[in-house]
Amino acid sequence: MAASIALITGASSGIGAEFARQLAPECSDLVLVARRRERLDALAGDLEKEFSVRPHVIAKDLSREGASAEVFAETGY
Repeated sequence: MAASIALITGASSGIGAEFARQLAPECSDLVLVARRRERLDALAGDLEKEFSVRPHVIAKDLSREGASAEVFAETGY
């Protein structure tokens, strides 16, 4: 399988968390972005246990100017 990357915003709850659950078994790299670090860490832990993936967690408020560039820099993609 070719390497695949999914970057999911709003991943701490709702549809973003569900996208993460659906994509985790399909992606070689999973990047979870949201404002709430605690919820992201909990989701990442659940995904790691269930799907043997190690998501990259970025706590960031994307409504803040420059935040998307910071996410890009943190991921290295």
